[in-house]
Amino acid sequence: MAHMVHLILCVVLVSLSNSELIIDVRPDIISGEITAQLVINCSITNNQVQHLDVIRSLTLSRYDQTIRDFIALITLDSSTLNLKQLTKFSSSQVSFGNLYLALTLHYPTQFDAKVYRCSVNGNNANRTDISLSAKKGVEYETNSTALIEEIRRLKKEEDTYKCSFKKTDRLGSRVHFFASSEIIKERIEPLTLNCSFQVLKEDENETATLQALYILHEINGVIATINKGQSVLTTIHGGHSNSRNAKGEIFDNELKDSYLQVTLSNLHFSESGKYFCEAHTKRSDRGVERLNKMLTISVLSPTFEDLVKVIEKVLRKSDEDNESIHENKQTLKNMQEDSDAKEKNLKSIEEELNTKQRNIISLKEDFNAFQQTMNLFREKLEVISANVSKIERETTEDKLIPSCREVKTREERVVVTLASGLKVMCDTKTDGGGWIIFQRRIYGIVDFYRSWQEYRDGFGDINIGEFYLGNEHIYNLTSAAKYDLRIDIKYNRNSYFAQYSDFQILSEKDKYKLKIGAYSGNAGDNLSYHNNMSFSTYDKDNDLYGSNCATTYLSAWWYNSCHNSNLNGQWGSKAHSNGVIWNSLTNSESASFTEMKIREK
Repeated sequence: MAHMVHLILCVVLVSLSNSELIIDVRPDIISGEITAQLVINCSITNNQVQHLDVIRSLTLSRYDQTIRDFIALITLDSSTLNLKQLTKFSSSQVSFGNLYLALTLHYPTQFDAKVYRCSVNGNNANRTDISLSAKKGVEYETNSTALIEEIRRLKKEEDTYKCSFKKTDRLGSRVHFFASSEIIKERIEPLTLNCSFQVLKEDENETATLQALYILHEINGVIATINKGQSVLTTIHGGHSNSRNAKGEIFDNELKDSYLQVTLSNLHFSESGKYFCEAHTKRSDRGVERLNKMLTISVLSPTFEDLVKVIEKVLRKSDEDNESIHENKQTLKNMQEDSDAKEKNLKSIEEELNTKQRNIISLKEDFNAFQQTMNLFREKLEVISANVSKIERETTEDKLIPSCREVKTREERVVVTLASGLKVMCDTKTDGGGWIIFQRRIYGIVDFYRSWQEYRDGFGDINIGEFYLGNEHIYNLTSAAKYDLRIDIKYNRNSYFAQYSDFQILSEKDKYKLKIGAYSGNAGDNLSYHNNMSFSTYDKDNDLYGSNCATTYLSAWWYNSCHNSNLNGQWGSKAHSNGVIWNSLTNSESASFTEMKIREK
């Protein structure tokens, strides 16, 4: 059975070699009576995955039979390395780094014997969302441990390889496993284990790439592991007080041997037994090999002679420390004499500093008086500037102008009445100004879940700066001249924009159909998907979806089936795609500011 599990895992690894997304579980067979820990490692080799140009997140999940779906356990944001643990465990350890996650479950139970999934989310070159995943299963047995099954499998494979392949000995010789000593005195001597992998050059037709190294104990399971392109992970579980110091690296260079080294101290008698060094390699034919070596380590209780040697060593160290203390006392005496001399110098310097400090206080008082004068001057300037702005605003409001291009003011945004009689808000600064704002959301106090008539005529308060101008007004403007569309978005305290040429909205008879041209900007093109789409509200369903997208997402928009953008969505909503959405930026979250505006060409 263990051999069959190994074959299945090999097939999974081969199928994932192209995607370079790896999930590894150690061990893959657990027993509640013996297994000390279960380690699930989710990683991306070479820091890239085929078909993905941008990697946003890495998620580890496991299958829940009750709901028949995977539940996320931990997720890692690849850009900020922000880790979220979505499921709590009674005894666990989480490690993470650049594009890898490792979850260690201490003393796993039958409940933990499930299918685990490693998922990577990102975008391709076309900014399309893509999710790739790899899965591994963990079995539960009550009669034997996963390690015993693994040893049986390795023994069976070893016999098979001896019969079938002449190069087995050479392959096995790639793995080297050494110990500082095979007999360790309990709590006295440390144990250093070194597991290494050597790249051989005898057969040029056979090239194997090392993917991971493991050091395991026959009962305690994984002690340390390293995956290609990642840091060393050590697993420490309850019930053992030994401290661990691990290091290692996997090299692509043939001149250097890859290695994993761990030093264990304060060993117990229970940590005697078989230790394994295992190397996971990927062949040029996409096959997977597991090469291993074994050492038997005995942890013995110290004898009386051993304790005498330790005491003698402690006494020698004590004598050395006493001699060092005597030398340090003389050094301290010399330092005290030197300190007394320096203290006299410091008193002289202190008197000098006091004089300078009095001078500084006098200068500070002069500066404060000057600052008060400047504050009065600044207040007068602010009053003058406010009066000038008020005069400019009143002049602009009194003068009927044909478009926002004619507005001249120091303010970034100003409300004016056009020659047509339409009252609009102008953006006078962005990209040279001249923009008519027809949609603006900044506070979230105006509800944008409105009827067809309200979106036709407009709603909100233009004076507080949160409103929708109205589709009929936008149609009248864009049918009389050629306009460009600009959309400004703020998300996570960063500003983005998207700009489209040849913007137009058709008449109400044509259901206010959207027309846009070429895209430019840094926010991503999330509106072209809605080009040539009719406007939909909760009381007029004009989209291409089977049900009304407006009622599904509590909004109104030029829906297709349904949206890649939804700037009239629910303010601040974190429900799936119900918020103020610009998909390439916010995904399913909400933007904190939007402004849609047009300018004559």
